Amino acid sequence: MFRLVVLAACLAISVHAYSDGAPKAACRDLTPQHGAKLQTAKPPYSFSGPSHVRNDQKLTLTLGGDEFLGFMIQARDGQNRVVGQFTVVDDAHSQTLDCSSKDDTLTHLKAKKESPIQGITFEWTPPAGYKGNVKFMATVVQTGFVYWVGRVTKDIDVE
Repeated sequence: MFRLVVLAACLAISVHAYSDGAPKAACRDLTPQHGAKLQTAKPPYSFSGPSHVRNDQKLTLTLGGDEFLGFMIQARDGQNRVVGQFTVVDDAHSQTLDCSSKDDTLTHLKAKKESPIQGITFEWTPPAGYKGNVKFMATVVQTGFVYWVGRVTKDIDVE
């Protein structure tokens, strides 16, 4: 019985530990530190919004689909480098994280099982003078033990 209580406490701590956003340890490969097996099936999430942006304008996108508890979003160039800067639109559910540079990653904030996120809208600004393709990649956490790592993507042409 004692082992069961300890196991349940450890699982609860690991799920609750990241309710205030993804840890910096997830910056490199977008992998949550939940310790559970990631999903390989097609995720029930997608990005919606334009597929191109001028390099002197902000791009507005929405991550949506089924309800979710957490997320981590980055924009990466052809060399898989994290690029650009996010601006928070929904400050009740999202915040920026500095992985490679200031505000280059967007993650959840105040995730609660009782009030899952319906969708998240955000703005992204390309690096000054950048031209080319950028791939938005998201890890989406449906529950503490059900998540998709970098499987939600959208290609954007920056002109």
